[in-house]
Amino acid sequence: MLLQGKQAAAFARKPDPEIWAVLAFSEDEGLASDTGLAVLAAWSGKDTPAEVTLLDDDAIRKDPALLFDALEAVSLLGDTRIVRVRTSGDKIATLLADAFQQGDSSPGRFGARLVVEAGALQKKSKLRSAAEAAKRTVGLHLFADEAADVESRVKHALLDAGATIDAEALHAFVGDLPGHRLATNSEIEKLSLYAKGLSRPVSMQDIRALSATELEQTVSAAIDATLDGRIADANKAFDKLAMAGTAGIGLLRSLQFEVHRMLDAHMRIAEGQASPNMKLRPPVWQSAWPSYKARLGRWPVRRLTRVLERIYDAEEQAKRAGGSADAVVRMLMNELARAAEAAR
Repeated sequence: MLLQGKQAAAFARKPDPEIWAVLAFSEDEGLASDTGLAVLAAWSGKDTPAEVTLLDDDAIRKDPALLFDALEAVSLLGDTRIVRVRTSGDKIATLLADAFQQGDSSPGRFGARLVVEAGALQKKSKLRSAAEAAKRTVGLHLFADEAADVESRVKHALLDAGATIDAEALHAFVGDLPGHRLATNSEIEKLSLYAKGLSRPVSMQDIRALSATELEQTVSAAIDATLDGRIADANKAFDKLAMAGTAGIGLLRSLQFEVHRMLDAHMRIAEGQASPNMKLRPPVWQSAWPSYKARLGRWPVRRLTRVLERIYDAEEQAKRAGGSADAVVRMLMNELARAAEAAR
């Protein structure tokens, strides 16, 4: 069974009792993770939290029996047991598909329930197909939050902190959010901590005070210079980040966010939106849109897709190498900057 969008989110809050396994997947891995946590909360008892076993691709590939051992184990205290698996693509799809199928054919076999969290899964994905085909497993396909949904989350988070926010400040805050659930959660948490005990609504002045730090501006400068083909500026910004100890994997993630934003802009333009800049996350202000549109011309969809592949490769290479990832990241940034310079 497959549920999408708001239906998927509603199911996560109140799962069907006949369902024993859930696959939550989204292009935004943070959204899949939040949905998995919602399912865990719904399956846990009010007074006694469930006993959760966390597994990932690497652990299961090294020891395939680990998954079924965890699923078959029964709590000695009779508490609810849940196995939570974080996976990427179809690396362990065969094992998970087998678990889905056995959960159908032998409903009482497993002592634990199963939550699987994944990134983007194409329709032909073996893992997604297995979840859709199973009777007692549900696939939850989550989509990026709409601005109204994010505004609602911000207001609820502030209410929990005993605070409120002006409408203008709320609009500005949500408009500047990065559009990635994990990063968005971090920013909302930061705002909630700031607002706690403020004894007045959060204002525009407060939002400006919480806006990007000098370090965040340097990250943006490094990415802008790279994608615009300004090699010297890119290296200067990278040097500054390296001295502050913030280069490497963090910069790769920021670059990945920006590539996804550019792909979103291309998609909206292809759908006939002449100026989709304010619908992007974060938005591109009108004064900056002409230069941003010129950047999009240098980076068509096919090239951006290859850039994402290069980012993933660089991250894997950095992780295998151990230690600092700066050298790997600098090589990639220079390669992209030279490509952008040539495209100009």
